[in-house]
Amino acid sequence: MRKHSQRKESEIVLLIRQGDQSAFEELYQRYVDKMLGFADAFMGNPDEAEEAVQVIFVNIWEKRHQLNPEKNIASYLFRSVKNQILNRLRDRKRHCDLSEVPAESQMDQQDTLQRICFQESRMQAMDRIGEMPEVQQRVFMLSRVEGLSNKEIALKLKLSIRTIEHHLYLGRKFFNSKDLDKSILYIVIGNIILF
Repeated sequence: MRKHSQRKESEIVLLIRQGDQSAFEELYQRYVDKMLGFADAFMGNPDEAEEAVQVIFVNIWEKRHQLNPEKNIASYLFRSVKNQILNRLRDRKRHCDLSEVPAESQMDQQDTLQRICFQESRMQAMDRIGEMPEVQQRVFMLSRVEGLSNKEIALKLKLSIRTIEHHLYLGRKFFNSKDLDKSILYIVIGNIILF
């Protein structure tokens, strides 16, 4: 696996705007696998998923001057994938006769949209958690994902309960930061609601 530079994504976007192909390649390497997995999970066709993701990256390069380094590029990428998937699902619907498909086999477009939005939010949340300092990240995952109590976490990590509470406070504060989509505060990781 290729190692990424330590550059912030806003720097990468700024360099892409200036036509830097190595910055574009780095953005591609950071996100292509996640985007392919995301697209394939809903399209059920790896070739079609790859085509959808490639279209997005071609559009990014062609419209690089419109990129905003102040905006979250990950959100933009996954929103683009979601739109590509929905467009392709609509096209499929136009090109096939659904009357021949049993009603119980037909996928409701609203259900698909909800699944896509949920998966997108979940991936964004996991990426955000991954940006937290290591100890804070472990505390947050043990509490919000595994459902351990503060006391159980304190015993497991050999930290005081007060320290655990502080890390959870910092985790919530991190999720409330200005540049984070507020809907992520309410997403579900596994079956556990974050807040």
